[in-house]
Amino acid sequence: MNGLDHASEVVMLSGKHVMTDSRKVAEAFGKRHAHVTRKIRGLMKKLPEGGAPIFGHTPYIDSHNGETYDLYQMNKDGFMLLVMGFTGDEALKVKLEFIAAFNEMAEFVRAQVDGALQRWEVAYVEYRADLEHASRCGKDLSNWRGRRLVHLARLEQLDPQIKLPLIASEAA
Repeated sequence: MNGLDHASEVVMLSGKHVMTDSRKVAEAFGKRHAHVTRKIRGLMKKLPEGGAPIFGHTPYIDSHNGETYDLYQMNKDGFMLLVMGFTGDEALKVKLEFIAAFNEMAEFVRAQVDGALQRWEVAYVEYRADLEHASRCGKDLSNWRGRRLVHLARLEQLDPQIKLPLIASEAA
């Protein structure tokens, strides 16, 4: 059995779900992959809905011999069901490492979602502030259009008063 250095060695993201697979479990626990897949198939027969969504069958083609082999992806619940029967000090150590890896990856997903939600909230607050500003500007523009005519009429009325002194000063 190998010590696990990083969560990404044993778990991965599938959409927003943290998963591992039967090959990683077999390798980490020092078991033959065929034995692990047989145990998973046995569990799936006993579980409601054939084990979905706890286990998912995803066969793969071996790059060396071109043959198709079973591979099962599983979430944390599937992993726990599978390895409950694995005993011994080393098995306990690997179980704890897997659980820590699942938790670490789940926290990463939560942080991503929380961060995205916070960024969305900030963007929405900025949008609402700009929308309110635009609305105020629209109202001010509408008010200006009405006041503009009053100002222009007043300026036209006052215009002759400033032109007379200029004409008189030019004549002198």
